Amino acid sequence: MEFQFVLLIFPAMVIVASIIGIFLFKKWFVVPALTLIVFTFLLFTVFNESFLIWVVVYTILSVIISLIVQLIKRLVKS
Repeated sequence: MEFQFVLLIFPAMVIVASIIGIFLFKKWFVVPALTLIVFTFLLFTVFNESFLIWVVVYTILSVIISLIVQLIKRLVKS
């Protein structure tokens, strides 16, 4: 079950949160920061130390998605 969370559910949640976060907060760095905080909390409470790699991957994924959505939003606006 953990495997499904790590490879399917968490990435989908990060992508959706990053897209919605750009429209709610209007800043690209808010959702990646929240992603880092939430998954670091999960690292110490639910998962073991090997989950640290996934924390970094999810944070980078959130940064990339946030920047892409912000770029698309600017292109559509102009």
